[in-house]
Amino acid sequence: MTRAFVPPVIFLNGASSAGKTTLGRALQDSLDEPYLLMGLDTCFAMVPARWGGGSMGAHREQGFQYVDLPEEDGKPVCGISYGPVGLRMLEGFHRAVREFVQAGNRVIVDEMMLGSEVRDHWFETLAGLDVVSVGVRCDLDELERREGVRRGRVGLARWSEKRVHEGMDYDLWVDTTSLSAETCAQQILAAGR
Repeated sequence: MTRAFVPPVIFLNGASSAGKTTLGRALQDSLDEPYLLMGLDTCFAMVPARWGGGSMGAHREQGFQYVDLPEEDGKPVCGISYGPVGLRMLEGFHRAVREFVQAGNRVIVDEMMLGSEVRDHWFETLAGLDVVSVGVRCDLDELERREGVRRGRVGLARWSEKRVHEGMDYDLWVDTTSLSAETCAQQILAAGR
């Protein structure tokens, strides 16, 4: 176990398939204090199917939906859009994370920014808290290789890699292209010493 000082919020932001969840778990295993791992997938898991991204989601335009975009370099591109109900859900989730921290819990946020509106609300919601922000990057070829192994929408890694870091200012960056989650976790913890 490490004895480094780490703020109560570790905010990981990166593209789909960048390894944020695996990194978050490696951080949990390395920290003396219990950190809850909460992220975009946590929020999406709570969304009723009718407001979700699947083709049968009758209210997906108001909630969340996958959007097939024109191919790039002969490869599929798929994005995620949200409507007013989806934005309301995201903002509620952001506030819930803040409440967990204010109740004395420590949190690792596993995020993939969906747009500037979401980013700005995160900034507003976490203002005044002690947060270390970490940009999680990975080369596009590796993102797409990982995406091919996972179940899910193909093309999301390419779409998110281009926009996830827009407008962000991080305390530090980690690169998961060839480094293990454990090595990246140690880089984050070393920065807190």
